[in-house]
Amino acid sequence: MGAPSSKIDPQLLEDISTLASDAATSIPTNYAKENARIVIEMTKASPEPYEDLLLSDYPEKNLSKINALALKYATTKEAKQQISNDINEKMKPKVEAKIANLNPLAQKAVRKAVKKSIEEAVDKSVDEAIKKIDTKDKPTKYENHTTDRSIKSEKQ
Repeated sequence: MGAPSSKIDPQLLEDISTLASDAATSIPTNYAKENARIVIEMTKASPEPYEDLLLSDYPEKNLSKINALALKYATTKEAKQQISNDINEKMKPKVEAKIANLNPLAQKAVRKAVKKSIEEAVDKSVDEAIKKIDTKDKPTKYENHTTDRSIKSEKQ
């Protein structure tokens, strides 16, 4: 059996790719929000640690750990699955229209291939979005919060 995408209309694949790329643009923003949330939680927990992170060590000693944790939270399997589910719902009418004249077995195969193609497109788009996130140990501002970290601009 060939690759899943070989069973799918090229226009559907292009639409899937576009939707996945559009959805992944939220990853850097979610990373910045998670970063701010972690620092806020550290502040609330102080002098006790939050996720083994002490506010008294911030930012000199634990900034890279905070950045890694924020990235982990912003790109969870659940987040990717939600993006995939949303794209699947948006694509469903187009897919159903394309396969309406196929026999039930072929329809099932195309639906499965579309689902797999969506998951692959989401993985690729999220990976590309992660590359745009600057997790270096330097502060930046996001929505007037100085606790967030840098996000590379789209122009780089």
